[in-house]
Amino acid sequence: MTNFRSYILVPASDAAASRSALAGSADLVVLDLEDTVPDDLKPRARIMLRTGMSADWVGDDRCAVRVNTWNSKAGEVDRMALAGLYLPAVVLPKVDTPEAVATARQILTDDEFGASALHVIIETPGGLTNISAITKAGVASLVVGAFDLAKALGIDPDPSSAQIIEARKAVAAAANSAGVASFDMPWVDLEDGDGFEAHLVQALDLGFTGCCAMNEAQAQRINMVFSGSR
Repeated sequence: MTNFRSYILVPASDAAASRSALAGSADLVVLDLEDTVPDDLKPRARIMLRTGMSADWVGDDRCAVRVNTWNSKAGEVDRMALAGLYLPAVVLPKVDTPEAVATARQILTDDEFGASALHVIIETPGGLTNISAITKAGVASLVVGAFDLAKALGIDPDPSSAQIIEARKAVAAAANSAGVASFDMPWVDLEDGDGFEAHLVQALDLGFTGCCAMNEAQAQRINMVFSGSR
């Protein structure tokens, strides 16, 4: 299992934030083309990935690009825009079935894209139902997308809510069974340091290998906790 502990997401439309994250300590830096980039900025973000920023991230094996939902128009445009860049890794949102993983692997890991790893976000009811088969379809990690999952299910997205805890358990268990990395949901209250510490302890207890970070300070703390340097 790859030693993934901290995962940080930054909008690909923000060059300064992307370069700052790449200079930081996160084990997986995800340049986002999806939710954190408004529709009107997506074309700019794609151009930035292809041009000036490509020298900063294409050769960095800690780096990944989160594309838009696979069967959406935006996802199709993402694939066209990224062709030929030989991506270090790709993050797929809203994966529902193992067939979606197989299709993505066939396209994104071919000679044109060259992506060597595929990270999958579990954030839909279908993804949660099919999590075991999705994991075994060939992923590098599973990521808990608790907020979109909670929205889809109409439940409380709080990390301590019973239904979210059950979803988190399912993600960690499926990843451990398949021998792949897993990232727990982020702790979004940056003012609540004690809550963040308790969240990381709980993530460890649930069996996660890492956690999503909101900033560099959180990434550093995640690395310490998940490396046993508490």
